[in-house]
Amino acid sequence: MTNKVMIIDDNGTNVKLMELILQKAGFKTDAILNPKYAFDVIKDSQPCLILLDINMPEINGFQLCKMLKKDNATKDIPIIFVSAMNDTKYIAGGLAMGAIDYITKPIKPEEVVARVSVQLQLAVANKKIRKTNEILQKQITEANLENMDMQQDFIYSLMQIKQGKESQKDYERIRDFYNFITIQLVKESQYSEELDEDFINDAIKKAFS
Repeated sequence: MTNKVMIIDDNGTNVKLMELILQKAGFKTDAILNPKYAFDVIKDSQPCLILLDINMPEINGFQLCKMLKKDNATKDIPIIFVSAMNDTKYIAGGLAMGAIDYITKPIKPEEVVARVSVQLQLAVANKKIRKTNEILQKQITEANLENMDMQQDFIYSLMQIKQGKESQKDYERIRDFYNFITIQLVKESQYSEELDEDFINDAIKKAFS
C-alpha cells in the first residue's frame, strides 16, 4: 500500500497549499478541482486516503462521501473532511457519513500531517485485519465443507459394514473421520500445543489396529 493522498477541493490555492504540506512530509498527492468527475477518478486510482472539501459546486463533499461509501470499490478508502465549516453539526454529520476525521480551516500544517499519518497507519492495519479475516473465513468454509464430505463418507461406510459389503476403504474412512474430529477437538483445547497431529495420527492408528 502506497501513501498516496487524494485532495478534492475546487479552490486551486487550497489544493496547492495542501500538496506542499503533504509532499514536504513525504506523502504522494493527487488532486481533483472539479468534484463532478471525482467519483470515477477515485474508483480508478484507488488512493490510500482522501482529503475532501465540503462546500463545492455541483457535488458537495457530503454528497460525494455518500457516493463513495455506497460503492464496494471505494467504501473502505478513508475520508477526512477539510472545511471552514466548524460548527459541531457539520463535524458530527461528516463523521456519521463514514468519514474518519474532520480538519477545520484555516489548516495547520503540523495537524494535517499528524492526522493524515495516523489515519494512513490505521488504514494499513485495517487492511491487514480484513485480509486476515478473509483468509480465516475461507479456511473455516473449507473445513466445514471437508467436514460435511467426511461425515457423508463416514455414514456411507457404516452402512456398508452393516450390510456386509465393507472393504478396507470403509475402515479407512471411519478412521479418517475420527482422526479429523479428534484433531479439531484438540485444536480447541488447552493441550493444542502439546498434542500435535503426528501424535494424534499415530495414536488413532494404534487404536484401530
